[in-house]
Amino acid sequence: MADKLNILTALLYAAGDEGIASEKVESLLEINHDDVEPLLNQFDSDVFRIKRYGTKIFLELKPVYNPYIEALVIQQTERKLTQASLETLAIIAYNQPVSRSDIEMMRGVNSDGPVRTLIERGLVTVETAEARSQQLYTTDYFLQLFGLTSLDELPEDSTSDTKEEMDLFFQSLNNKGE
Repeated sequence: MADKLNILTALLYAAGDEGIASEKVESLLEINHDDVEPLLNQFDSDVFRIKRYGTKIFLELKPVYNPYIEALVIQQTERKLTQASLETLAIIAYNQPVSRSDIEMMRGVNSDGPVRTLIERGLVTVETAEARSQQLYTTDYFLQLFGLTSLDELPEDSTSDTKEEMDLFFQSLNNKGE
């Protein structure tokens, strides 16, 4: 059974935050339903624990490490986007799909650096299918990070009433610290 425990640990690690359904564990390890709980109870680690949520099984860090993980996440998110990156992100969000040359025409300057930064941070993705040039789109991570369910929630236009709202929105993007 120890070998099966190592295999289970590897599977849970590979599954990440999606976990694995109990039935899938039974199938992959070729064990029956009654053998799953005793196998989970054998797991012993100073760093990790195995938890069950509903029908899925997850590998998690023990809560004692949460302050360190939080500090790491905060440290990584404190890096703010430059004004050039924010402008580029706004252009992509409002005009997608958009090419790099379109962005440069709108901004009037080379935008390779800001585009690269946005791609590296997972806020923008590149698609080339059925297009003569690379087309840039915001990602679901962009929506998630800024609490949007869809792009329809972006401020709509730059009339005097909504220009202030748009400026505040994109300033909040930087304050949320991508």
